[in-house]
Amino acid sequence: MKVAAYYSTVDKPPYVWHDDSNCPTGKQIKDSDKAYGKPAGYTHCKDCNA
Repeated sequence: MKVAAYYSTVDKPPYVWHDDSNCPTGKQIKDSDKAYGKPAGYTHCKDCNA
């Protein structure tokens, strides 16, 4: 299910943003490490973009 775009504030490259609630990588991001939006330089997660 599509959700508002979000990303991890503690990730290491490659930097990606997520927008699917079923994304396995996105599910691993703790709420305390999550920020919302699509930062410049970040790409769309391949799992979310499938």
